[in-house]
Amino acid sequence: MTETPSAPRAALELPAKYKNQILFKKSPIFTRPIEKPKPGQKVYSLSQEQIDNIRKARSERTELDPGMGGVAPTKIREWIQQGIKITSLDFMLTKKCNFKCTWCFASSGPTAKEYLPFNRLKDTIEQAAEIGTKLFILTGGEPLMYRDLKGGQTFFDVVDAIYSTYKKHGKEVKVLTFDDVALITPEITEKFASRRIALCTKGDTLDPELQDYKLQTPGAFKRMMRGYQNLWNAGYGGKKNLPIVVNSVLDHTTFEGMIDLHFWVKEHGMEHSIVPVHYCGNAIEEDQEAGIHSPHVKVLYDLIARLDRDYFNDHWIPWSAFPKNKTCNRNLSGLHVRSNGLVTACSESPALDANDQHKTDRYIFGNIIHDELSDIASSQKLADYRGEFERGVGQYVCNPDVCDLNKNDLCRGGCATRSAYSAMDYSTGLISLSEDRLRYSRFREDPLCPAWTVLAEQQGVLKPGLLDEIHARLVKTSLRLNADKYKDRVSLVPSKGA
Repeated sequence: MTETPSAPRAALELPAKYKNQILFKKSPIFTRPIEKPKPGQKVYSLSQEQIDNIRKARSERTELDPGMGGVAPTKIREWIQQGIKITSLDFMLTKKCNFKCTWCFASSGPTAKEYLPFNRLKDTIEQAAEIGTKLFILTGGEPLMYRDLKGGQTFFDVVDAIYSTYKKHGKEVKVLTFDDVALITPEITEKFASRRIALCTKGDTLDPELQDYKLQTPGAFKRMMRGYQNLWNAGYGGKKNLPIVVNSVLDHTTFEGMIDLHFWVKEHGMEHSIVPVHYCGNAIEEDQEAGIHSPHVKVLYDLIARLDRDYFNDHWIPWSAFPKNKTCNRNLSGLHVRSNGLVTACSESPALDANDQHKTDRYIFGNIIHDELSDIASSQKLADYRGEFERGVGQYVCNPDVCDLNKNDLCRGGCATRSAYSAMDYSTGLISLSEDRLRYSRFREDPLCPAWTVLAEQQGVLKPGLLDEIHARLVKTSLRLNADKYKDRVSLVPSKGA
């Protein structure tokens, strides 16, 4: 997997109206350096009711948000206590993809050839069933483009192999998949629905021209909308047993349209996962340059939470780096298998790469092409890594002493990948490029967590008027919001910690 590829120049040009859309670049948003919380000071102090509400929201249904879907960390802990060493397993079935996303971290695209051989997938699935794995997450590239060149097997052959293997063992299993929607025909939709496959789909903007540019594919938006209509016709978004989450990448171009996109997602009965872009893959070249930072995430989530409450009877308080506080749990007991067979911590965790000066095999635990999953699950290297990850905390916001989310196993430092590739500049408040890949497990402080903004407010170091300015920008550019009703910014998290 290529971690930091050189991005080719885009064939489709960024629409003119977005070319000068800079949120803030290289301009400090702290008036002085932020300081570590003093002993006894907290960024977040939650009541037991608030803690219980977050756990309930994460347990209502299994859906493909970051990491382990809708499964609560407490449930994963139960599985671990039962002796299950790998509770979830991701398969990056293929690098081949019908799109060429400008921010792609995996160097996927139409000409990519790498894929996982079906015979090794079958063997790995068999071993996963034997050791009790509960969830399978199928990714790409575009998973529907998977094809074993020797045997001819396709995506649904992999799905059926999972179900038939677990049926043989008398065990239950859940299958979830990422999909970019553009290839989903009525026939494919029927196959998804009949197998009760939970979906995480793509959708970054309602602007067709911008979406086509981001995917570097003319007509992509139109094909995606046809795919969504096919899914809705089959019951996705309307039936509880057919969960679907729309995954949106948040960057300087998609920021202003995210409110209207959120309305669209929720009105169609879907959940919304928002992933703020950071310095990883092609985002180093383009998408992070104009700046998404903690204040943007904070203001956006506060407004989205208000809309969910007012329009959709969906009550939540935005504490963490993901909507509805759904944060990654994979590193508790999950693994990812890349399209070359490497077994890693997650899809974006640092790995050996000829183009990256920060070479490490610390997060590589084997290769299913020649290693047995059962041996990997029992390896000392994996056990040592998980122990290191458990101990690895930050000093400012991602620490059990200052954050009750962390203390109560509700957040494990946000996105570990963002900690590895990106960092908080303590002097300016801006996200910066990290030079230490081992921050992935040793020092996790997600620089895009709203907690940084809360801490900056507590210390009085945040640029005056900044949050109101960002809020006004969102309200002004939305076609759906009642500007008078939402003209005043409201923070749902107290500005002062306990």
